Amino acid sequence: MTQDELNKRMALEREVVSKLIEVAAKHGYAVTKVDDGGEERIKCTTAAQAMDAVFAVDESTMFFKHPDQPKAHCAVIVLGNSGYDCIANNSEGEGWDDVIAEVEDFCDAKDVEANSEIGA
Repeated sequence: MTQDELNKRMALEREVVSKLIEVAAKHGYAVTKVDDGGEERIKCTTAAQAMDAVFAVDESTMFFKHPDQPKAHCAVIVLGNSGYDCIANNSEGEGWDDVIAEVEDFCDAKDVEANSEIGA
Protein backbone atom coordinates (compact mmCIF):
# COMPACT_ATOMS: atom_id res chain seq x y z
CA MET A 1 0.00 0.00 0.00
CA THR A 2 1.36 3.40 -0.96
CA GLN A 3 1.42 6.33 1.43
CA ASP A 4 -1.30 8.01 -0.64
CA GLU A 5 -3.54 4.92 -0.35
CA LEU A 6 -2.87 4.74 3.37
CA ASN A 7 -3.75 8.41 3.83
CA LYS A 8 -6.99 7.96 1.86
CA ARG A 9 -7.98 4.92 3.92
CA MET A 10 -7.29 6.69 7.21
CA ALA A 11 -9.25 9.77 6.08
CA LEU A 12 -12.17 7.55 5.11
CA GLU A 13 -12.09 5.80 8.51
CA ARG A 14 -12.26 9.20 10.21
CA GLU A 15 -15.13 10.21 7.95
CA VAL A 16 -17.09 7.04 8.78
CA VAL A 17 -16.59 7.30 12.56
CA SER A 18 -17.44 11.00 12.45
CA LYS A 19 -20.59 10.16 10.47
CA LEU A 20 -21.54 7.57 13.10
CA ILE A 21 -21.25 10.17 15.86
CA GLU A 22 -23.16 12.75 13.78
CA VAL A 23 -26.03 10.41 12.86
CA ALA A 24 -26.26 9.08 16.41
CA ALA A 25 -26.55 12.64 17.73
CA LYS A 26 -29.25 13.41 15.16
CA HIS A 27 -31.24 10.47 16.60
CA GLY A 28 -30.68 11.61 20.20
CA TYR A 29 -27.69 9.40 21.12
CA ALA A 30 -24.50 10.69 22.68
CA VAL A 31 -21.22 8.83 22.71
CA THR A 32 -20.41 8.36 26.38
CA LYS A 33 -17.44 5.99 26.53
CA VAL A 34 -14.80 4.31 24.42
CA ASP A 35 -13.25 0.98 25.37
CA ASP A 36 -9.77 0.96 23.87
CA GLY A 37 -8.73 -2.32 25.45
CA GLY A 38 -7.12 -0.60 28.43
CA GLU A 39 -7.97 -1.16 32.06
CA GLU A 40 -10.74 1.46 32.13
CA ARG A 41 -13.19 2.76 29.57
CA ILE A 42 -12.54 6.34 28.50
CA LYS A 43 -15.41 8.70 29.37
CA CYS A 44 -16.28 11.07 26.53
CA THR A 45 -18.27 14.28 26.71
CA THR A 46 -17.45 15.52 23.19
CA ALA A 47 -17.18 14.04 19.72
CA ALA A 48 -13.54 15.16 19.62
CA GLN A 49 -12.71 13.16 22.76
CA ALA A 50 -14.36 10.08 21.26
CA MET A 51 -12.50 10.50 17.96
CA ASP A 52 -9.18 10.87 19.79
CA ALA A 53 -9.83 7.71 21.82
CA VAL A 54 -10.91 5.65 18.80
CA PHE A 55 -7.99 6.69 16.61
CA ALA A 56 -5.37 6.13 19.32
CA VAL A 57 -5.71 2.34 18.87
CA ASP A 58 -6.50 -0.16 16.12
CA GLU A 59 -9.64 -1.60 17.72
CA SER A 60 -12.15 -0.04 20.10
CA THR A 61 -15.79 -0.12 21.15
CA MET A 62 -17.83 3.06 21.26
CA PHE A 63 -20.79 3.26 23.67
CA PHE A 64 -23.80 5.47 22.92
CA LYS A 65 -26.64 6.41 25.28
CA HIS A 66 -30.08 7.83 24.56
CA PRO A 67 -31.73 9.70 27.45
CA ASP A 68 -35.04 7.88 26.90
CA GLN A 69 -33.58 4.37 26.77
CA PRO A 70 -32.19 2.39 29.71
CA LYS A 71 -29.73 0.39 27.61
CA ALA A 72 -26.59 1.74 25.95
CA HIS A 73 -25.72 0.71 22.40
CA CYS A 74 -22.30 0.09 20.96
CA ALA A 75 -20.28 -0.05 17.77
CA VAL A 76 -17.01 -1.94 17.40
CA ILE A 77 -14.46 -0.02 15.34
CA VAL A 78 -11.59 -1.87 13.65
CA LEU A 79 -9.12 0.27 11.76
CA GLY A 80 -6.74 -0.79 9.02
CA ASN A 81 -8.93 -2.57 6.47
CA SER A 82 -10.73 -0.81 3.61
CA GLY A 83 -11.82 2.30 5.46
CA TYR A 84 -15.53 2.24 4.72
CA ASP A 85 -15.90 -1.03 6.65
CA CYS A 86 -14.35 0.14 9.92
CA ILE A 87 -17.61 -0.46 11.83
CA ALA A 88 -17.02 -4.16 12.36
CA ASN A 89 -19.98 -4.91 14.61
CA ASN A 90 -22.77 -3.13 16.48
CA SER A 91 -25.59 -3.72 18.92
CA GLU A 92 -29.19 -3.77 17.77
CA GLY A 93 -32.34 -2.21 19.09
CA GLU A 94 -35.24 0.09 18.39
CA GLY A 95 -33.98 3.49 17.35
CA TRP A 96 -30.35 2.40 17.22
CA ASP A 97 -31.05 0.27 14.14
CA ASP A 98 -32.03 3.48 12.32
CA VAL A 99 -28.66 5.01 13.19
CA ILE A 100 -26.76 2.00 11.89
CA ALA A 101 -28.87 1.78 8.71
CA GLU A 102 -28.14 5.42 7.87
CA VAL A 103 -24.41 4.99 8.47
CA GLU A 104 -24.38 1.76 6.44
CA ASP A 105 -25.99 3.62 3.52
CA PHE A 106 -23.25 6.24 3.79
CA CYS A 107 -20.57 3.51 3.85
CA ASP A 108 -22.12 1.68 0.89
CA ALA A 109 -22.01 4.90 -1.12
CA LYS A 110 -18.35 5.39 -0.15
CA ASP A 111 -17.58 1.81 -1.22
CA VAL A 112 -19.20 2.36 -4.62
CA GLU A 113 -17.35 5.66 -4.99
CA ALA A 114 -14.01 4.02 -4.14
CA ASN A 115 -14.58 1.15 -6.57
CA SER A 116 -15.50 3.53 -9.39
CA GLU A 117 -12.28 5.48 -8.80
CA ILE A 118 -10.16 2.36 -9.25
CA GLY A 119 -12.26 0.98 -12.09
CA ALA A 120 -13.55 -2.07 -10.19
